[in-house]
Amino acid sequence: MKHLFYFSFLLLISLTAVHAQKPITLYADSAQFGNRYFPGFWLSIPETKPEIIKARWIKAIEKGTKSKVTVENNEMTLFGAIIPDFYPGNVNITSKVMNQDSLVMLFVSVETTRDNFIGNTSSEYDKLSKYLKEFGKDQYVAVAKDQLSAEMSKLKVLEKELKSSRKSKSKSEKGIQSSKIRITQQNDKINGINKELDILEIRIGNCTSSLSTLEDGDAKKAKQSELKDLQKKKKSLLKNISSAENSISKANNTIQDYTKDIELFDATQNELMDKIVQQKLVMAKFQNKLKAIEAF
Repeated sequence: MKHLFYFSFLLLISLTAVHAQKPITLYADSAQFGNRYFPGFWLSIPETKPEIIKARWIKAIEKGTKSKVTVENNEMTLFGAIIPDFYPGNVNITSKVMNQDSLVMLFVSVETTRDNFIGNTSSEYDKLSKYLKEFGKDQYVAVAKDQLSAEMSKLKVLEKELKSSRKSKSKSEKGIQSSKIRITQQNDKINGINKELDILEIRIGNCTSSLSTLEDGDAKKAKQSELKDLQKKKKSLLKNISSAENSISKANNTIQDYTKDIELFDATQNELMDKIVQQKLVMAKFQNKLKAIEAF
């Protein structure tokens, strides 16, 4: 229930943020270049940077012509541009970029013949307007795609961490199982040794009793040698028991350590799964944002 509420809350946040994208606007105005004012249009492009728009705008208007843009600070001039999308002949384009809060403003003035500029009453206005808006849209789409890509990368990192945590937990679980098997094996070994010791104790007792009745001589020496071998074997068996008990102790410690690790892995995985849910909602927001921009 807690996770359901958490998911619903995040979904609500995500859906209310879907419309966070800002509109691309275009309006007629003029801008000063040196001592002159040029009529043209201001295009607003949200969430990008002036240097990016400047570089891409230069690339766009230089396409199809051998002329090169003259750049002075944020002002650009191109003579003899060939852009059939909005005009059949050569045009001169004077433009500049300005940063305005979270918007980049691109001013574009298009001169078809000397002192004749495309305005909002010109026959070429619709085509120029479409060209500029498409340019702005393409830049905003690129921004949204970069944002979505960044959020996808974050999701991949979280999913990779979750996969790694699950793999580590599985390794710990296998370690516990292996330790339990070792404990069982060592206990079986101890039980077997104890049975062997019981028989050995009887033999040692019988040997000791026999020694007490024997006179000095070869028979007694042989029995003493036999007793010594039995006691040596007993010592070896007791050493084996001690070794098995140490192995059991280590296995129990390993189980305790792995159990603590699993608890930490579980906590980490729960946290990561919550983050993944949240990140998927964030991604959905940016996916919707991209779709909304592409639909402009």
